[in-house]
Amino acid sequence: MSPNLSQMNSSIEQLLLQLNQEGLLDDQFSQLRQLQDESNPDFVQEVVELYFEDSATKLDKLKIKLQDASPDYNTIDQLVHQFKGSSSSFGAQAIAQACGKFRELCLQQNCAECQSLLQQISVSFHALKSKLDIFLQLEKQRKQLGVYS
Repeated sequence: MSPNLSQMNSSIEQLLLQLNQEGLLDDQFSQLRQLQDESNPDFVQEVVELYFEDSATKLDKLKIKLQDASPDYNTIDQLVHQFKGSSSSFGAQAIAQACGKFRELCLQQNCAECQSLLQQISVSFHALKSKLDIFLQLEKQRKQLGVYS
């Protein structure tokens, strides 16, 4: 293994370990990474991009729906339920857990608390996205060396 490849692998593993320790990612993401191979070299990148694109849309919709004078908590709950499911499947542990709390607040129809929690979820989402953007850059460099996760 070349020094560059060894250093790159170490950087990737350290970044993922940090995300795991911060509670932003869990082992589900590791399982997704195992599905990538030479026959599907862009699998992880595609999953990451789809998750972030879909999640950003859901966050925007939730923000708009919570600004209504009389929020439709059934619709909000459905969006949060979808977001929780995709976050859980992706391995975004902290976001999935926060979505569980968000659903409880929807049952209580507590708009102020929903807005506050949505802000916290948004912060976690952007922190995860920022670090996974770095991960994707490292993965791209590793692929240029001809090595796949």
